[in-house]
Amino acid sequence: KTLEYQVTIPSAHAFLVRYLKAGHADKTIVQLSCYILDGTLQSYKLLGFLPSELASAAVLIARKTLGRNPWSPTLLKYAQYREEDILPVARAILEEKAAVSSELNAVMRKYSRSVYGHVANIDLPSSSDL
Repeated sequence: KTLEYQVTIPSAHAFLVRYLKAGHADKTIVQLSCYILDGTLQSYKLLGFLPSELASAAVLIARKTLGRNPWSPTLLKYAQYREEDILPVARAILEEKAAVSSELNAVMRKYSRSVYGHVANIDLPSSSDL
């Protein structure tokens, strides 16, 4: 007999998928969250955060950007982070995003395409606006 387990590493993307499902995210929130999270891969400074923290922060930033309630009781249950726990991570992501070199534009080019809903063209809040 064999067990058919699917074992994966605890990547930020795996956490993101879980949190987006838990938060009943629409297509725009999904695409914007993925754009934000993909951008974290370009920053060495963000490696100090846990993958689950980066995923939570990406969801929080996306929801806030689109005028939604940034955090919900359902996200609290599934992520086990309170909004105030994630705000420093979200601020760090936004600060790194603002400081990214113009030469590192592959993520922006990717998410500027129509298949990704042009979410790279959406203005993100500044770190001080969170």
